[in-house]
Amino acid sequence: MKKILFLTNKLPFPKTDGRKNILMQYIEAIKEIDPNISIINASFVDDETYLSSIPKEIDKVLPLERPGMIEKGKNVLLNSLILRKWPLQVSVFYSKSTHQQLLDFITTENPDFIIYDMVRVAEYLPVHKRVHLVLNYDDLLSLRYKRQQSYIEYIPSIFGGFTDKLPKAVRKIFNTKKLQKAILSFESNLLRKYEYKVAKKFQHLVFTSPKEAVEFAQESHHHSCTGIPMSFEVRNDISRKNNYNPHKVLFVGKMDIAHNVAAVLYFCENIWPIVKQKQPELEFWIAGKDPTNEVLQLQDRFDGVKVLGPVDDIKKEIVTSAVFVAPLVFGTGIKTKVIEALSLGVPVVSTSIGAEGIKYTNGLNMYVADDIHQFADYIVELVNHPERNKQLARNGKKMVQEDYSKDNMKQKWKKILASVH
Repeated sequence: MKKILFLTNKLPFPKTDGRKNILMQYIEAIKEIDPNISIINASFVDDETYLSSIPKEIDKVLPLERPGMIEKGKNVLLNSLILRKWPLQVSVFYSKSTHQQLLDFITTENPDFIIYDMVRVAEYLPVHKRVHLVLNYDDLLSLRYKRQQSYIEYIPSIFGGFTDKLPKAVRKIFNTKKLQKAILSFESNLLRKYEYKVAKKFQHLVFTSPKEAVEFAQESHHHSCTGIPMSFEVRNDISRKNNYNPHKVLFVGKMDIAHNVAAVLYFCENIWPIVKQKQPELEFWIAGKDPTNEVLQLQDRFDGVKVLGPVDDIKKEIVTSAVFVAPLVFGTGIKTKVIEALSLGVPVVSTSIGAEGIKYTNGLNMYVADDIHQFADYIVELVNHPERNKQLARNGKKMVQEDYSKDNMKQKWKKILASVH
């Protein structure tokens, strides 16, 4: 019987965000391939209460100790600032004592595979142990941060809520766009070198985007780069049919994440006024937990904008909308929010960044535009022409059914697992 260890930077359960969702899909797919496979999880814990609800697919969980502030500081000073060998996020996740804790666990459990969740945990390598190593990049963070620099004015802070705990004078320094842009540039450069360097230590590399997997394989010459996006099973019982709100334009996302905040700010400031001028009755709904103050203020700044915050049934919000928008201006990988909307039979209008990695044909199964006037025109067209709305929705749903099924995901994992006999 094979045993697989997932090493994760946060618990892969419960399914409260996109990252946890895809990790649990991977775990479930592997168990469906072979129910006798034992899956164990060594993880940094993002919420202690989650440990009381371990999914049946996971046989054991080892909570990992996070490095203390002193060790983080030493790592950042030596390995990031002086030696320039680790990105900042690797430095703040690495601990020598935790590494030993993990080595002891590996010796006891003797897994056949270790699947690492993102490059930030890639330094926790086994020593003198024959085991197949898989690095799950998620997406290329170096590229995401590079793109983010061009839209820094739409990001309240790259530090999230961290600066709220700092003295006012210090907080003001940290919140300057010049400093934030410099930090993003520094981290992006370190990450790019590290992403290619660390790849050599792993037998298999996994990306959420097949496009990024192909491009990384070409540049790194790694023999095994696989794109495994989140799967979406098309369910006709919850599709929207004809009972949607014809005035509702929707965006969905966790609203304290930089690329989501930037997307709605950019949309409201540049595209929404054009839409409202042509179609005054339309409303722009923003659904998702933890909206920042900047997002909440959009309701007062722009006519017809509604910030819903967390919703009980996100699928219901999607299927009752006339158009789903993905006006992302930076980001990498496949945007699962777009695939989900398409799977539910809702037409999507997206920027090229929002549609990146999706095998779409513009005008056939979704609309893609970076020009703000064209983006606005697509929304207005779909609102005013119900038959065109229905046609685009139907074609988008068919694309998801063909390219993002659970069977496709299982076949890709089956090929990776077959490397151990």
